[in-house]
Amino acid sequence: MRIIFISTMAGNPWGGSEELWVKSADYALSKGHEVIISVYDWGKLHHKLTILKSKGAQFHFRKRIFYGHSLSKRAYGKLVNIIFFAKQIITLRKFAPDVVFVSQGTIYESMQPAFVTLIKRTGARLFIITQANTEYETIPNHCFNVGRTLFDIAERLFFVSNRNKCVAERQLAMRFKNSGVISNPANLHSVHSDCKWNNSEIINFACVGRLNSTVKGLGVLFEILGQPQWKNREYILNLYGKGTDQHYLQELASLYGVEKHIFFRGFVNSIEEIWNENHVLLMPSTLEGTPLALIEAMLCARTAVVSDVGGNAELIEDGACGFVSEAPSPNSFGKAMERMWDQRKQLQMLGVKAKKVVLNKIDLESYKKIIDSLS
Repeated sequence: MRIIFISTMAGNPWGGSEELWVKSADYALSKGHEVIISVYDWGKLHHKLTILKSKGAQFHFRKRIFYGHSLSKRAYGKLVNIIFFAKQIITLRKFAPDVVFVSQGTIYESMQPAFVTLIKRTGARLFIITQANTEYETIPNHCFNVGRTLFDIAERLFFVSNRNKCVAERQLAMRFKNSGVISNPANLHSVHSDCKWNNSEIINFACVGRLNSTVKGLGVLFEILGQPQWKNREYILNLYGKGTDQHYLQELASLYGVEKHIFFRGFVNSIEEIWNENHVLLMPSTLEGTPLALIEAMLCARTAVVSDVGGNAELIEDGACGFVSEAPSPNSFGKAMERMWDQRKQLQMLGVKAKKVVLNKIDLESYKKIIDSLS
């Protein structure tokens, strides 16, 4: 069977959202399927894509057009890229696929006529994986009808949280007859061995992911840590990842007087390395799917403070294995942080409970069932 995997990720060459479709493609190759991968050309393949290429995957590279950083140039560039993207997607017809997998970061990314045209002209079976969703936005008018058509003709729609699915149904004003929830795989050597516990009296917080303050809520977190009750508390905050907001966040840390507590660690090669050092995951996000960073922290027996977006509250029960903020606001997330601080002596015990919860709720190899169902 000839399978095309299309990743719509355009902002960065790699991210946690890529893990699921890459695992699926790898498993498809192991089952003897012919695999074609369509991604943006970043000049150099990520090492996980290089492995797929060595196993026989073919690649279709799409070009991105960059017009500059100003608001007007970015807006114009986005419009041109949408048109250019459509033309490049249509060229995938030449591969005559039996199945097309679209992996998208948010629900809007596949809502283009080019995808509908590709499926109708090839007769391929369409599977869509959506990794996250905005909680409160409506679908833009130019996407609404295309989105309803695309989601209706898809054989299967996969979401990484039930919350994302329900929000998508509200946004498209339709019930999905062909949807399911799938889990992201973890980047751990073993899910059965715990990370060592750091016995330091200083509480180590971690934020894991790209430095995008709008999505990850980091500005809100810095504001909370700048409040008077945090001034004399013994803690550090480690930020793992990179992104365009790093300079802004460094300036913001100075504004709130918390720069001595905050460390920008960049990327690390080992998730276990992160959780050997840190006690708690902080996630004041404004949108999520079911974040891989949360799954991995829980598998490493670490608790978390999360905002109630995406699938966060599907894994974290407030007070039982972690702490849930009703909203990603300074007031709400600040209260959740206070509840966590009051129980800081129980953080290790809460982490053990978190691991039991995630192992019970998450199927880390659910991607195999998707590929096996194609036969």
